[in-house]
Amino acid sequence: MTNLLKYPALNAKMKGMYTKTLNPEDIEELMKQGNLREAIYFLKTKLKGLENIHESMSRRVLEQELNNVFIIDILKLYQYLDYQENKIFAQFILKYKINCVKNVFRNVTTNKDVDTTLKNIDNWTNKIFSSIDGINHITEETEFLSMIHQEEYYEIFEAYEAIIENAPLEEIEVKLDQYYFEKIFTLAKKVNHELTEMIGKEIDLLNIIWIYRAKKYFQYNVEQIQAILIPVRYKISKHIQDALLHADNFEEIKAIINQTIYQHVFQTEETIERDKNQYLYKIYKQYFHTKMFNICTIFCYMNLIDIEIKNIINVIEGIRYNIDRKQIQARLIM
Repeated sequence: MTNLLKYPALNAKMKGMYTKTLNPEDIEELMKQGNLREAIYFLKTKLKGLENIHESMSRRVLEQELNNVFIIDILKLYQYLDYQENKIFAQFILKYKINCVKNVFRNVTTNKDVDTTLKNIDNWTNKIFSSIDGINHITEETEFLSMIHQEEYYEIFEAYEAIIENAPLEEIEVKLDQYYFEKIFTLAKKVNHELTEMIGKEIDLLNIIWIYRAKKYFQYNVEQIQAILIPVRYKISKHIQDALLHADNFEEIKAIINQTIYQHVFQTEETIERDKNQYLYKIYKQYFHTKMFNICTIFCYMNLIDIEIKNIINVIEGIRYNIDRKQIQARLIM
């Protein structure tokens, strides 16, 4: 009886939260604003919690303010879920924790002065990721290792401990991404088919894009590309992956993809990233609007808000730099 009462109520709360976000029509209206001042004013009227944004605000600070609103949503979701659901939810948001760790490690090892990024990290760690709260104040590699010593992904960094001051940043970041996606896919298989499908498709598409980019921009050989791929195949067989690894250009990659369920995803070489995001967006949106509450609804909501933040930033930055509205439109996921 408890669940019969609980889930319709949660479904209503989730749908209510989503109605307070910007829908595609709102994004279109935002894009029609004549200048940055009008766009910021419109944004303030539509989204609660953005009272402090202004037209002279940098992209990073705007992103920080949007993330603050997102963090409030995450804290609300924690209150709605039971203990077991919160354990799964914690794995969903692990990627934001890993992003904080990536940014701090990059800052520490390159000695960059990126105060805005660190403030954004502080918002995440202070309100959600308490186990690494204060990580944004770290300035030394050894101090960084000490801070994350109890974290589940610590072994990735431990392998480079002897050379931590000159550790290969890109290599570590790839391993962190692999860790996250492999873990979340393993979790999904224990939860339900729908979640497995969503995450599995994302992994397949990411691996296709990584193969394409590794070949085009870095001239990686097959072994080097295999090392950066997420070690999961969902609807991409070993035969298809091997063919992709040996393809010479986008046209050959596209011909191989046409033999899979992803044949209609990628339209052009120039839009490959947007095509992937657009495909996943449609899956998230359809599921969120047609299914009753379950843990997949949460996963879809989180990804939809992620996309909304990117859309808002693309529109605001496009207006800031007087980019043609058609060019802005081409960057949006809707």
